[in-house]
Amino acid sequence: MRKTLILTAAVAVLALGACGKQGGDEAAAAGGNGGDAASAANKAAEMAFRFQPGQYRTTIEVQKMTMPGLPAAAQEQMKGMFAKGMTSEYCIKPEDAAKGVEEMKNQMAKGDCQFEKFEASGGTVKSVFTCKNQGMEMHSSSEGTYTDTGSQVAIVADMSMPGGKGMHIEQTVKTERIGECK
Repeated sequence: MRKTLILTAAVAVLALGACGKQGGDEAAAAGGNGGDAASAANKAAEMAFRFQPGQYRTTIEVQKMTMPGLPAAAQEQMKGMFAKGMTSEYCIKPEDAAKGVEEMKNQMAKGDCQFEKFEASGGTVKSVFTCKNQGMEMHSSSEGTYTDTGSQVAIVADMSMPGGKGMHIEQTVKTERIGECK
């Protein structure tokens, strides 16, 4: 049971990392609570961070993962699972590309995420957000670069889980357009 919870938490961090990097829309949602200047800045960030339609590949590579209190053998097993990186491919249809970060905001909302910061301009993106799910909470910050055909973002996340357990993870998420949709 304990191993299942830890594995679930690790996968959740990786999945949320991919979401946070992929569209950046979730971050734009968080900034919408401020005044007109903040709202205008978020709208500009949403317009700046849009991918072209096409087939994309996202690769998540974990540089560092620590889980205090977890036996060393279990930590090594977890590190081994993520050492090769995780890769997925998907299609961004023209109608989805037109939504920009809106679709990402919708996906992040399902994970009960709130953005404290989202900035995207001149090919750079930065965000700070917190996600809560099933008694777990993850605080994450990201910084990276983007074009209309991909992005590369470094993400640092700290997760707290029921029972006082925690995890720290540092990962890089790279998304690249690899052609037309299959």
